[in-house]
Amino acid sequence: MTRRGTARTPLPLFSPQKPQTKTTKKQQICRSPKINQQPAKSVYTMTSRDFQRDTNAHVEVIAEHLKDFCCINFFQAAIMHNKHLFRGRKVLDIGCGVGILSLFAAKAGAAHVYAVDSSNVVDYTEQIVSDNGYADIIHVIKGSLENIVLPVDEVDIIICNWLGYSMLFQAACDMVIYARDKWLNKENGIILPDVAKLFMAAIENTKHKNERVEWWNDVYGVNMKCVRNFALSEPCFQLVEPKQLMSTQFGVKYLNMYTATKKDLKFRCKYMLEMQRAGNMDGIVTYFHVYFSKSHTPMGLSTDPSVWRTHWMQTVFFFDKPVYVKAGELYYGGIEMCSVGNDCDLNNMELSLEMFSGDPAHLHLEAEMRWKLKPHAAIINERILEKSEASEKNKIHKDETQITSDKSKTFLAPKKIACVPKEPITKTVEVKSDTIVPTSVEIGNYSYPCNVMRRNKKAKNSKKG
Repeated sequence: MTRRGTARTPLPLFSPQKPQTKTTKKQQICRSPKINQQPAKSVYTMTSRDFQRDTNAHVEVIAEHLKDFCCINFFQAAIMHNKHLFRGRKVLDIGCGVGILSLFAAKAGAAHVYAVDSSNVVDYTEQIVSDNGYADIIHVIKGSLENIVLPVDEVDIIICNWLGYSMLFQAACDMVIYARDKWLNKENGIILPDVAKLFMAAIENTKHKNERVEWWNDVYGVNMKCVRNFALSEPCFQLVEPKQLMSTQFGVKYLNMYTATKKDLKFRCKYMLEMQRAGNMDGIVTYFHVYFSKSHTPMGLSTDPSVWRTHWMQTVFFFDKPVYVKAGELYYGGIEMCSVGNDCDLNNMELSLEMFSGDPAHLHLEAEMRWKLKPHAAIINERILEKSEASEKNKIHKDETQITSDKSKTFLAPKKIACVPKEPITKTVEVKSDTIVPTSVEIGNYSYPCNVMRRNKKAKNSKKG
């Protein structure tokens, strides 16, 4: 204590600060869990974040494709029933996965099989190939097609499950076209499968539309119609019952992988649907048929609602308002499916449709919709991911150099590019055909009918005990 009147020592205005270590801008960048994070190079060291990027290495995704018995049986039959085409040939398997198609080709007598995949699933593939005794025939290569180097100049056969939802969405058509132009034998080269056709039909599915779209009108007494618009703009991947179809099917896209280019991976045409029964048309459904035309016996796979289930199922596009139709009426218009932007991005596509009715001289617009096809089951394209990671690394490197040159400047995170919505399509479309496409497709000397196989009802077995 001090005496009254004596001078006191003045207190410091600021409390003494502890010496702090300055965190560099690079350390600030590393605080984010998604920046400067190197992906795992092996499937055995992958974390949860790695599986979000590389979903094809997930066991459930692998099992989903292998349990598609219709698809796997089609490839197995097409390869094993045509051993004369594979015996002594060099085969390229694009997007091999765990190598099931490569093993079929090796069993059919192929001399060399090059299994290519950019996912870490190739670690499983190498072990499976070795365990089955085909390590000297099947050569597993990791990487994208643009970056790999094959030990041969050309191959005789390309096998690839290049189909996607609605035939084109999330498909690998562009990869097959690239490999065909670079490695396939020009004279006797074979692509399996090689021909596909996309169909559309009218559908009545009020129950599922109410559960998916109309439910947002009143959510526990809260108006959420803004979410309904987004739910309406996305297609639905589901199993459609044959009784839900209301019209004849119409072929809107024919794709031949021997002559197709990247410009053919989009279409714009006119269609015509004849209603077979009366009811409320809630939207349209798309499905496809795929064939192997080089087989000595006709072979094909269908995703028609009347056949067995596939992992593609059917794609349903709901209208904003249902359209009441009568049996025998004709509905026609234009349909367009293309990728968003100038690049051929099959993971970002849109489908537009205009539907008219009445006399051609006095048309009545029934529906005009545009849907955005978004990834189903979080399936990501590895090539796009690699490009995005490379661009992020370049941006980080540029930012670091900028920080070292001028420390006074603050770090700015890279801006996200907003997607600008596409303008509505014009109503002038080219007419391909004025008649309804028949339910069979003629390829070469063979005619491929649309096989109708009803789903077998589950047997009711009594369980005792």
